[in-house]
Amino acid sequence: MSAAQSNLKRSITLTQATGVAFHQVLGGGVIALMGTAIALTGAGTPLAFLVAGIAVLVYSLPVITIGSAMPAVGGRYSYAARLLSPSAGFFTMWMTILVTIQLSMVTLAAGHYVQAILPWADAKIVAVSIMALFFVLNLFGAALSSKVGIYLGIVMIVAFAMYGVLGMPQVDWSHFTEQMPNGGGNFWYAAALLTFATTGAVAVVSDIGGEMKRPKRDIPIAVIVGTLLTVALYIFVAIPAVGVSGVEDSAGKTLIEMGSSFLSSGQSLFFVIGGALFAVIGHVNSLLTAATKPVLAGIEDGWLPRGLGSVNRRFGTPHWLLLGLFVIGAGPVVLGISVEALAGIAGLCSGLVMAVLLIGSWRLHVKWPEAYRAAPFALKKGPHLALVIIGLGILVVQTVLLFNRLTDANKISLVVWLVLGLVVWFMRRGSVAALKQPARGPVAAEVKESSESADSASSANSADPASNETR
Repeated sequence: MSAAQSNLKRSITLTQATGVAFHQVLGGGVIALMGTAIALTGAGTPLAFLVAGIAVLVYSLPVITIGSAMPAVGGRYSYAARLLSPSAGFFTMWMTILVTIQLSMVTLAAGHYVQAILPWADAKIVAVSIMALFFVLNLFGAALSSKVGIYLGIVMIVAFAMYGVLGMPQVDWSHFTEQMPNGGGNFWYAAALLTFATTGAVAVVSDIGGEMKRPKRDIPIAVIVGTLLTVALYIFVAIPAVGVSGVEDSAGKTLIEMGSSFLSSGQSLFFVIGGALFAVIGHVNSLLTAATKPVLAGIEDGWLPRGLGSVNRRFGTPHWLLLGLFVIGAGPVVLGISVEALAGIAGLCSGLVMAVLLIGSWRLHVKWPEAYRAAPFALKKGPHLALVIIGLGILVVQTVLLFNRLTDANKISLVVWLVLGLVVWFMRRGSVAALKQPARGPVAAEVKESSESADSASSANSADPASNETR
């Protein structure tokens, strides 16, 4: 941990941290997947959102402990490489690259929403245009600021709340008499897809854990409350989406089409812009900003040619990586891959990465207990092990459900990507810098710095009566 990090002021309250978690979860996933979920499980969609949120919490809490103990740039790669092995890091990096396919999913969904208002618009052209716009903005270092992101989040909350408030009085509750009309298999598959829409709160620790007043207490509360608040908002939207027009008229449709009976033209326009487009804009912007970091970390270790990680001197952006992410995102739109398939691939790859990080969190607890205990947020051994085991079980089931529903062409494409990764791993493993040093080396250095930083912060707080009072 750098000196700058160790000097961070612990000023963020529980309310502020919960707000950050809420904002991180709220996004384009629900816009893209509501119609798909209703087509799969009908009136069970609100319950599927709740199940998805709980599942995400179970396997996110152990992973949060890693970010709390050893914050790092490109964490998904760095944590796996340092805690498990460089090859594990390569696997998470390779899967993280493919997760970028979610760009297609959310922008294509935005295209369908625009098409619902402007029938002459082409959804594919809208999707590629959104991706191209934010590719150029990020390329020139003009990504939206976090302050703008907060404003977008406020407008999104208003748009989602408006939808629920206007639709709830018109709900026909007889539509909810059967929670799994298409069977348990479709319900659990829908819940697995919806995990995509309920992730993100783990960023609380990754971004602000070191600046929270009472991190040991507030981190888990912020993650749990922030996630559940978002899930509650999603359910508040899902109930009228299903319950006003019924399953048959809502399946596979956009929220605008589902709400046509209770939204005026002006309200529909506001929801498309403030709800759908703002959600997608925030999602695409944050993804393009963050997705390069694990790849850059892997390039620094030698897994990919260093030229791919070149950073533009004028704008400070990794132009070749951004171009690669844009191609991975735009390609599926041009090829006509469905939103459901894109969500399945992205969710499957994300789940595999989370499984590796779950194992890494336990290795940190067992192999470096002093660093683990010194972290702002740590779990006791028993609960930690239980969450790791349950989380891995959930992720195995989720992966199987998502893989089995992919088309043969999608499965072949995924296997080809894995085989290509195996070839790259085989060719580059001998030149990877991290392989030339003991696995304990980088971790030992990081945990020592983490422990020393934690001790310094503890001493400072003890000497500061005002700090002790806040605790």
